[in-house]
Amino acid sequence: MFNYCHCVGLSLKSQELTALFLAVRLYCSFVMEYDIHTLLDSATLVTTLWVIYMIRFKLKSSYMEDKDNFVIYYVVVPCLVLAFAVHPTTSHNIVNKISWAFCVYLEATSVLPQLRLMQNTKIVEPFTAHYVFALGIARFLSCAHWILQV
Repeated sequence: MFNYCHCVGLSLKSQELTALFLAVRLYCSFVMEYDIHTLLDSATLVTTLWVIYMIRFKLKSSYMEDKDNFVIYYVVVPCLVLAFAVHPTTSHNIVNKISWAFCVYLEATSVLPQLRLMQNTKIVEPFTAHYVFALGIARFLSCAHWILQV
């Protein structure tokens, strides 16, 4: 049976932003909560790093680098500035509060490079469409959770 793996239509930059917010969230989870979410975030980070490795090295021939042209600083810098300006008022120290806010803002915007790649290619693989839809639902539920928490 022929089994061909490829990463056509998948944004490496979205995966890198996901790994960044997961790493920050894992740090926050260690110093602020240390509960079951720490284990889940660890597993998700490892999986995301595996996807990044696969795209960079094993599936590089199918990666659409020229179409994945979103500048990630356009997401990271505003999220960091916003985290300094707007962060939760909890009993944790200021670094942890800003880190947590940065993580939340980055999570909400990490799908932008994927959307830009889809816009550039003008062709959306069915698997990628389902992936982006699932990301959208997850981000919506995450935002709803934080709105309810505030």
